[in-house]
Amino acid sequence: MTYASERQTRATPPTLVNAAFWLFMLAVLAQIVSLIVSISTFGTAEDEAKRRVASTSSNLSESTVHAALVAGLVIAIVIGVLSIIAFALFDVFMRRGANWARIVLFILTILSLFTILGGHGINAVGEVAAIVATILMYLRPSNAYFAAVKARKTGAQPLGY
Repeated sequence: MTYASERQTRATPPTLVNAAFWLFMLAVLAQIVSLIVSISTFGTAEDEAKRRVASTSSNLSESTVHAALVAGLVIAIVIGVLSIIAFALFDVFMRRGANWARIVLFILTILSLFTILGGHGINAVGEVAAIVATILMYLRPSNAYFAAVKARKTGAQPLGY
């Protein structure tokens, strides 16, 4: 089978799956903006942390506070970038009809509920988009699309569609 004929036999994602794809991309964009805001406000957060440490009877030096905050920022950047890449990659696979990617996105959406309070309110926008996208991925037309893609790969007929 040639590439052109293979493309013609692929199922076209229904509107709900395309909408879910773009909503997940909105969630990715919210993560990117949140990460940029976190990086840009590092100086303010560092000043606040140093002020709080100075007001307590702590033996921590400013250099120790700075090192801890930089380490936290580096870890947050690495986790944030990996999360952004994973979300976008799984979203692409979901749009292509990979049911496993749909399940992973569902799980990631649930896990990301823990970050809704952070990110200066930006995460809430992305989380709402991800929740709506998750719902759209599991409605009947979307289920039919994922079943059709699976049936095409296995050569079986999808049941009930």
